[in-house]
Amino acid sequence: MSKVWMYSVAGLKAGIVALLMTVGVVALAKEPSGQLIDSPYVAMEARAIELIVNAGGDVVGIKGKGCPGCPSGTILPARGLVVEAAGGRRLDGKEMTSLNGMPGVIHIYEPTGMAHRVSFPGVLYPGGDEQ
Repeated sequence: MSKVWMYSVAGLKAGIVALLMTVGVVALAKEPSGQLIDSPYVAMEARAIELIVNAGGDVVGIKGKGCPGCPSGTILPARGLVVEAAGGRRLDGKEMTSLNGMPGVIHIYEPTGMAHRVSFPGVLYPGGDEQ
């Protein structure tokens, strides 16, 4: 009886090892390659950002300078463009024009090529969320 028990334990061990190896191979086969997050949004850091504002205080164009990935021309703003300082504080027309030439980040929605957010993380204004 001891030989039967020994052979059955050895067979059970071999089966478990084979099962673990199969699970390991399947897990490795499903591992994602490349980017882990596939997002249509791109953030581009610019050494200087120029916001082109119309008489009504609305941004009608954005230019990024010193930005390797930025288009050479003017970037159009998407409807509902957000311009913010550090702490997420949204800026109005007068504050926006005072930031021309400051470094910041332009967030572009790649399918349309339009900017949906411009942020100036180095600019602090009273009333932001940052403390």
